[in-house]
Amino acid sequence: MCGIIGCISNKVSEKDFISARDKMTNRGPDDAGHYFDEKRNVRLGHRRLSIIDLSPTGHQPMISNSGNYVIVFNGEVYNYLELKRELKGEYDFKTRTDTEVILAAYIRWGEDCVNKFNGMFAFAIYDIKSGKLFCVRDRFGVKPFYYYRDDNIFVFASEIKSILALGVGAAQNDKIIYDYLAFGYYDHSDETFFENIRSLPAGCNMRVGANRRITLKRYWDLNEPKIDYEKYTYGELQEKFKTLLEDSIRLRFRSDVPVGVNVSSGVDSTSLLFFSEKVTQSPLRLFSMCLPDEIFNECRFIKDVLNDNQKRRWYTSCLNPEEVFILAEQMNMIQDEPYGGIPTIAYTKLNEQAKNEGTVVLLEGQGVDEILAGYSYYRVEYLKDLFREKRYGNILNYARHLTRAGMPLIKSLYSVWSASRIETSVRSQDMTKQLALEALNKEFVDKFSKICQPLIVTKFKSDLLNAQYRDIMHTKLPRVLRFNDHATMHYSRELRVPYLDYRLVEFAFFLPNQYKIQPGRHKRLLRDAMKSINPEETNRKEKVAFGAVQTPWFRKYFEKEIMERLESDSFKFLPYFNHDIAMKKARAFFQGEGDNSFFIWQWLNLAMWFEKFIK
Repeated sequence: MCGIIGCISNKVSEKDFISARDKMTNRGPDDAGHYFDEKRNVRLGHRRLSIIDLSPTGHQPMISNSGNYVIVFNGEVYNYLELKRELKGEYDFKTRTDTEVILAAYIRWGEDCVNKFNGMFAFAIYDIKSGKLFCVRDRFGVKPFYYYRDDNIFVFASEIKSILALGVGAAQNDKIIYDYLAFGYYDHSDETFFENIRSLPAGCNMRVGANRRITLKRYWDLNEPKIDYEKYTYGELQEKFKTLLEDSIRLRFRSDVPVGVNVSSGVDSTSLLFFSEKVTQSPLRLFSMCLPDEIFNECRFIKDVLNDNQKRRWYTSCLNPEEVFILAEQMNMIQDEPYGGIPTIAYTKLNEQAKNEGTVVLLEGQGVDEILAGYSYYRVEYLKDLFREKRYGNILNYARHLTRAGMPLIKSLYSVWSASRIETSVRSQDMTKQLALEALNKEFVDKFSKICQPLIVTKFKSDLLNAQYRDIMHTKLPRVLRFNDHATMHYSRELRVPYLDYRLVEFAFFLPNQYKIQPGRHKRLLRDAMKSINPEETNRKEKVAFGAVQTPWFRKYFEKEIMERLESDSFKFLPYFNHDIAMKKARAFFQGEGDNSFFIWQWLNLAMWFEKFIK
């Protein structure tokens, strides 16, 4: 795990380039390197966090044996040992790193090499002879890759702050700000909150010519099933899922530094814990975030799951209300862009705990809700598919489930039918019901409302698959991966996400709907596969959103501070709001209107971001 940077320009000095590189020292405190092609004004820089092969031979930028290629690489290719054996005899390896395996694979297979990589990665390979750059980002965008281009410079980096350090102007992107305020979107496209600074899309590569001309190409996508599910029984599919998950975890425990696991009380986390212990056969370091508010504190449930196993070393971190806005100010410089509220702040603090305990690599259960339809709103898409496919028996079963929960049969049937009629553009996952759109400035809305629309995916016949695809490739997953990457790397920790092994995603995503959702149960296949392993209460337990604490905390602890911030010049300076209406909405929130604080956080966060970057 590292920080990478590169540029093509005759206007960037070595001093300025190294200064920009070292803005990411937190990403790579162990080593630093710099390459310069004076003839073509190409510079590559690297900050190293040593994970695999801790020796100096892992230094980057790394040059191939032939001297024709130079690489800077951030991330991990977990199957590098298998690839190294495949390439043995074709390349004379000098190190034990996965970086050198990427170089050898590129020399052997060209740009198709990325299809062989199982991992999280962002890298650039410079062809010295042609003067071209080949840049790649992993299938899900776990690792960041930002870039900027104009007539004078092409520059890329792991963090936006390093691009800004090379003199790129920090101008706001009003189109993305509209998407953020109107729909709750961020990290949903290749555009960022900074004008003309872009993110290389997940699953894409980019060729950059010596003339700085860019060519983008998608190398991976979720298009069609890789297997025929009808050939397998439900039990066989459960076993296949467990086999894939176990192998994913086995690969992600490859490390020359200590590895830990982030745990909660949910089935995603406990399943990850079980297979981690099975793979390692050794005591694990476990980390959990706790809250002082008992209503939202999961630690009591986690303790029950851990069952006082003395082999497990369990560390907890606690976020207190008085820390929230102190840390929120710091987070703007960590994230570079607006970010999720209290959950992201708490998550960053958890990584500080991991650093204090000397754990460099962390595994986490991110992604399973997206690939196995774990969010409650997916039931709407599931029901739409049932009606479209005329599966009336399944529809009746769903209605009967509601009657068992106390709803009369006629009312339950109407409820199911009504849910199936909800239009995509107003579904709850678009977050429009959580926003205060009337508080936006009319001129701002008039300018962008016609060109900025809700993100609706129609790639598949299935509404459920379309919703999952949107969340995986555009909305939920991209933003959480950005939050988590920046939070972990701030404390020089590496986060690995076993549920996002592409083999597991391809298998789970296309499962028949009934293996993902049953009446009253989401992530069905995972729960059933782990039934004999997880405690029964864990398998039954529904997802608890950590962010649920935000609304009560805002009302209980922060009314005075929030209102002062909204009345400050830094908020009034923003040209996006009708400030009288905004203040009216804020006062109504604190008087108990509504149960969601997302729009309040949006406004505060945007004002803090402006103050730090735009001014």
